[in-house]
Amino acid sequence: MKIITLIFITLISNLILAQQKLKGTVAEKSNFAVSSPLSGVNIIWKGTNTGTTSNTDGKFEIPFVKESDTLILSYIGYKSEILRITNEKEIEIFLVPEAKQLENVEVVGNTPSIQIDYLGVENKSTITNKELLKAACCTLAESFETNPSIDVSFTDAITGVRQIEMLGLSGIYTQTTVEALPYIRGLLSNVGLSFIPGTWIDLINVSKGVGSVANGYESITGQIDIGLQKPFGVEGSNPLHINLYGDIDQRFEGNMNFRYTVDEHLSSISLFHTSSRKHGEDKNADAFMDMPYFNTVNFMQRWQYLSLTGWESQFGFQIVNNKNESGTINSNTAISHHYKFGSKINLINLYGKTGYVFPEDNHKSFGLQWSYSNAENNSEYGLRRYSGQEKNLYLNFIYQSEFNETNLFRTGISFIYNDLNETFTNLKYDKAERIPGLFWEHTFKPIDELSIVGGVRGDFHNEFGFLFTPRLHIRYSPNPDWVIRGAVGKGFRSSNIFSEYSSSLTSSRSIRIVQSNNFGNGLAQESAWNYGINLTHYFLYAYREGTLSLDFYRTQFDKTTIANLDSNPQEVTFSSVDDGAYSNTIQVEMNFEPLQSFAARIAYKFIESKQLINSTWLEKPFTSKHRALINIGYSTEMKENSSSQMKYDFTIQWFGAKRIPSTKSNPFNYRARETSPSYILVNGQITRTFTELFELYIGVENLFDFRQNNPIIDPANPNGQYFDASLIWGPVSGRMIYAGLRFKM
Repeated sequence: MKIITLIFITLISNLILAQQKLKGTVAEKSNFAVSSPLSGVNIIWKGTNTGTTSNTDGKFEIPFVKESDTLILSYIGYKSEILRITNEKEIEIFLVPEAKQLENVEVVGNTPSIQIDYLGVENKSTITNKELLKAACCTLAESFETNPSIDVSFTDAITGVRQIEMLGLSGIYTQTTVEALPYIRGLLSNVGLSFIPGTWIDLINVSKGVGSVANGYESITGQIDIGLQKPFGVEGSNPLHINLYGDIDQRFEGNMNFRYTVDEHLSSISLFHTSSRKHGEDKNADAFMDMPYFNTVNFMQRWQYLSLTGWESQFGFQIVNNKNESGTINSNTAISHHYKFGSKINLINLYGKTGYVFPEDNHKSFGLQWSYSNAENNSEYGLRRYSGQEKNLYLNFIYQSEFNETNLFRTGISFIYNDLNETFTNLKYDKAERIPGLFWEHTFKPIDELSIVGGVRGDFHNEFGFLFTPRLHIRYSPNPDWVIRGAVGKGFRSSNIFSEYSSSLTSSRSIRIVQSNNFGNGLAQESAWNYGINLTHYFLYAYREGTLSLDFYRTQFDKTTIANLDSNPQEVTFSSVDDGAYSNTIQVEMNFEPLQSFAARIAYKFIESKQLINSTWLEKPFTSKHRALINIGYSTEMKENSSSQMKYDFTIQWFGAKRIPSTKSNPFNYRARETSPSYILVNGQITRTFTELFELYIGVENLFDFRQNNPIIDPANPNGQYFDASLIWGPVSGRMIYAGLRFKM
């Protein structure tokens, strides 16, 4: 008992000591009466490695250390300051400008391409435009190739559709929004990633675990929120941006962003994208095109209004026309039947936001968000036909304020109307969802080191009844270099199997639905709990910022939709199962700069994701239990805006073995392997910046040309009972070399 007491006292003592820190403000001392705060001042205890920098307001926090009581402050262009600290807890320091005649001035600074949020309660990272430029970034799906938290893969060997995974589960359990408005859901679940070009994206916020109740009840494993290029650009931004792209598979893209500012209150931006591939190739000689023909025209118009009295409004629309075609190559006569895949997708999306910030209290504001979309999908998969039409209306009103500096809150009401009409092989599945809801979210911040955000929301679904969604987030920082975050909460979602599992349609499998109700496709609503904890260490290495993070997340389903591909290789059975799935994920990731202008990212992820199939727990198919990633980037010095610069980026991804659904009952020649081999993918890109307005880039994906051999079962008989193009565990198209240019004016 004495030992336990001693340990407890020691821990408490260390915790109290860790919370003791010096706070201060750094400003410029000049001949004028008004002093200006200084951002980025280097502050370090003499003779130690414990240091920090001041923020944009000139404020800083640094923990006390036993080894030193002398503080050193240094800043380019100012006289260094050396201070003896005795009993102070908060200080104000003024630096004096230092006039010197210098032959050369070198300013060294670097912003991380992925920024790990320090103050946020959620475990959130921001993928900046700098990170997006590391790859071709043709679409949103291809923007995650250097991100260890999100896995990207093809769904099948025919359609060219990509899917993402987070925390060991499909992207359908991750809420994907565009500036907090719903986007990739319903009919867009399998294709929506292709409708946001990389050149339109300003940044991507990726949050792990359950999200805020203000954004709805659907976030289970996390949220991906895409920030687009703004009508009001940052100061000095160019009004015109052009990106042209081409690759050896004869995929060509053109992108143009044009910003027009009417006056200080009103501005607009036009975003245009067109892309196509007219060349079909069959590298593995199975008579099927490796990648589909396609043609896409995509246009978005955005307006933004800013007043001087607290009002702000945004409005915009998007129009998409997309056509895909794939299947057998007609000139090949080695097959007994031809197979054609074709899809035509049209999308119209309207959105708007209006908000007001009270001038006398900037903590008090309200806003209205709304969006309306109309999507159509007409597809053929060999002899089978699918058509779907979806209309979606979303309204969300938010009011936020505070009781005092310690207690803040936001509350609001929302309404969702979703009308989905689907037809598959002459069978109709129609559903209309009407879901009013309200929420309350409270933030409690008793001290700077501790923040607690608790939220509840209640929604009433016209078919599934009352949905209660509780969520809790906690952030605690025992000292400025360490942050602990925890989260727990529940989420719900409705299944849309024909879009979410469209890969099953690229096979001869019959579709069987075990219906539990008469609503839509007859499946129950999915619900799950998510628990997570994150530990992040923020450090300086040679005055360059770095982070080391460790995550653990568990997702436990109360009710889930299972796509059973194992019981019968000629059938896929969809059913709602109680307590039928779970996923555990552990990830460790380090971001740092070992040398100036040399950035490195190293990560490892372990996933245990299982489903209950016929009363037996099986590993989720097509999911690697182990994955590792190394990304390194280097850029040469750019002395002036008109001078040239070289940028190099290199990514290595290792994927462990994946379980393949059972095909044991097939004849021997028509069986797939039980598990995939582990494999490595290597991507690289070189960018030559001639001026700040013009640059060329060339890159390669899948450098060593690794691909899944014989991805299609029985390709010579696509109308036979064993045909299956959905058992995809690796790349199907091999090495791809691309090049492009970026031009601004």
